[in-house]
Amino acid sequence: MFWALTTVISLHLAAGLASSKPATPADTAPKSSWQQVSPYDSPAYDIDAERQLLDMANADRAKAGLPALKMDVGLVRAARAHAAQMAAQKQISHQFSGELALPQRISANSTLHLQRAGENVAVATTAEDAHQALMSSPPHRDNLLSSNFNVAGIGAFRSGKRIYVAQDFGSSVMTYSVQQAQEVVASSVEQLRAQSRLPRLQRVNDGSTQSSACAMAHADSLSGAPPSPGAYVLRYTSMQPETLPANISKVIAQRGLHTYSAGTCYARTQKYPNGAFWVVLLFY
Repeated sequence: MFWALTTVISLHLAAGLASSKPATPADTAPKSSWQQVSPYDSPAYDIDAERQLLDMANADRAKAGLPALKMDVGLVRAARAHAAQMAAQKQISHQFSGELALPQRISANSTLHLQRAGENVAVATTAEDAHQALMSSPPHRDNLLSSNFNVAGIGAFRSGKRIYVAQDFGSSVMTYSVQQAQEVVASSVEQLRAQSRLPRLQRVNDGSTQSSACAMAHADSLSGAPPSPGAYVLRYTSMQPETLPANISKVIAQRGLHTYSAGTCYARTQKYPNGAFWVVLLFY
């Protein structure tokens, strides 16, 4: 019996916004953390504006009872590169001709394991102006105040009297090694059996299960021949290997099963540019 299951990594993009209302923002964040971020040696990146935009975002998140966004070096690089592109084009957009899309831009700059990502873009005369305009727009406000996002990178590129702003958001999840991922998948299987008041399954180390998971990742597809004839085969992708897909519980809770094998492989692919675990479970 063959099962193909997938957990889709969601991506949310918000529309751009232009504004020109002048204002004078506060400056409270330490400078050193931002000065070490950019691989670009350009005074056009407005480090003060970037800090102010993160400070104002986190102040509004605090008012809404939300945890602060943590600055990520890789996301800042991605945001700065896009802000520079907008300044060069003299317009705001989420993607220009010849430019990578948001998931690929983030993947090229950040090593984070992201479950979802989002972006705000704006052009304004001050950081406070940009923030107020973004907060006044429901889709942009939703990104800034999303409980799903826990990391961010902000790029502000100054061109004349304007600053072009890109805010890249992410939902960063725990990072596991391949071996750790296999262990948490196995633990989840055993917990589900215990909750169903069924006998514990014997776990076997089957190298073909691991090879099958990596073959799926290499092919960027859940399709493929079962690694072991006569076994129940469950295949899926996930950014959180500790959580089993809900619709496979009936298979794991079958009484006729005695042994199982788990294989995982982490890879960044075209379908999952920010990475995903490819998982194979065999039951006998």
